[in-house]
Amino acid sequence: MDEVVKTAVETLAAESSNFVEISKIKGDAKVRSYFRRVLFKPPWEDATWVMYFQSRPTMWEFDEKVMGAKVKSDLATQIEEAARLKRRKAAFPEALYTAVLRAGTPVETSAVIANSKDSEIAALPMDAIEALIGSLGNLPESVDPPTLQKHAEASVKVITAVPGSLEKKGATLGDIMRFFDLVMKFQPETADQRLTHQRILTLRELCEAAARDIRKQGVGATGTKALGLLCSTAPFHILALTLAGLGEKGEGDDVKACANFIERVNAAVLEALPAEQLVKLAEACAKSKAVAETILATVAKACAGAVASWSMDDVSKLLFALAKVKTGGDLPEISELYGRAAEVASANLASLSETQLIKVVLALGRIPACKEFVSTAAEQVVQKMTTIAAPQLLLLTQGLASLGADHASLTKLVEFWATTDGEEIKLKQLSADQVAKLAQVLAPVMPTNEALWKAVGSRLLDQKSSLSDAGKASVLAAFPETEGPTFEDKEKLLQAVKPKSSKDRDRDRDRDDRKDRDDRDRRDRDRRDDRRDDRRRSRSRDRRDRGRGDSRDRRRR
Repeated sequence: MDEVVKTAVETLAAESSNFVEISKIKGDAKVRSYFRRVLFKPPWEDATWVMYFQSRPTMWEFDEKVMGAKVKSDLATQIEEAARLKRRKAAFPEALYTAVLRAGTPVETSAVIANSKDSEIAALPMDAIEALIGSLGNLPESVDPPTLQKHAEASVKVITAVPGSLEKKGATLGDIMRFFDLVMKFQPETADQRLTHQRILTLRELCEAAARDIRKQGVGATGTKALGLLCSTAPFHILALTLAGLGEKGEGDDVKACANFIERVNAAVLEALPAEQLVKLAEACAKSKAVAETILATVAKACAGAVASWSMDDVSKLLFALAKVKTGGDLPEISELYGRAAEVASANLASLSETQLIKVVLALGRIPACKEFVSTAAEQVVQKMTTIAAPQLLLLTQGLASLGADHASLTKLVEFWATTDGEEIKLKQLSADQVAKLAQVLAPVMPTNEALWKAVGSRLLDQKSSLSDAGKASVLAAFPETEGPTFEDKEKLLQAVKPKSSKDRDRDRDRDDRKDRDDRDRRDRDRRDDRRDDRRRSRSRDRRDRGRGDSRDRRRR
């Protein structure tokens, strides 16, 4: 989609060399054709286009006044970076800083700031700006017009300086949001239109600074209270960025309250977000049940509306994230999304990489409505199974097991696992725990396949000493004592992986303790022997030295 829209905007911009209005972009023949062929609907409404352009700040410049966009040039990017670099390297305004410190009253402070350059005020330390906001936060008691005028000018200049001071300091997201709150509360009942306008501009700039920080390093340690403030006031594209970071905040009512701000934006608008950002929202749902309960339905609906325009890499990442979501799997929005994703994957099945195929099969393999796609995917797996690495083939087998024992492709795959002849035996390329996992996956599906269980059982017996606790748990799940597949020496394997009784654990612990004590005693004996040997060697050297001294004395006499 990006290339289609870019081409349309560049073509339309050639006629005016300025911002291209959304109405003209929607009316472009190629854009309309793309939406009809790929998304099966007319071009988006204006609000959705606004989200599209604003959520891609490295690609587009967007002007809200004219509701138009233009491709962001390299020069525009360089100018922005140069402006931020200039702020960071601005010289410390020592004279201004000293004058501010010497100002004894808010009136004197107002006079100092009102008569200073904006660039110098922006170069003041962050704590100095915070102190100025506190000092100028209330109107002076004097009603003298010149005094009020100075105070108003100083107030506008201080609010203007906030982004520059934060940029120079390299402020964290927490710092940005703290000043965001200070600016919002600064003279809230003012009648000064200049201050009101500048407050809006500063808050917008702080929102963009917060967005840059989140894109770079996530929400980090910033608290949910500050994130909630950003979610409640920021433009929709920054709201979505913030919500994507909530998964790191775990559970709790504060997280859910913050996520509830998703209600500010319609799912039809969210679908214009970049695919990677919608994937991050899905990942946040996988990490936090509180987030999933609040935003999963909206995110799924947005993804369903846009997934047909995504790359298969993004589709597979989305499905993999959704497969890990612990709640909301039965939502109608989720079912719709799985259906749309299966359609996209079917059209691109032959070109999927192994990693993409694994993610898609693991996610859709457990969805009954997607069985037709999974069946087709199984045919692809069978065609490629000789070249697929054993651990990856295990994951694919796990996703395809839902097809059942009667499915021809799954039967061929199981026969391949059971193969014991040839140089490349896949089963021998799995670790002990992986073989145990394969057994756990196939035991409910193919319990009577003698060749499979002969091969798997034999391999598990050979590797039983290498099984971890997780591997042993998989074996016990695959082979209940009186149920499940049978094979030679099954009881021997189960005895080896059977959890030890408390008496056995105590006996092992006592044996380990005795071994530790014996090791300590042996080390102590060795150290004593070493010290005794050192003393003997020392006495021997002393005797030799005394003998040489006596010999020299006799020769002198």
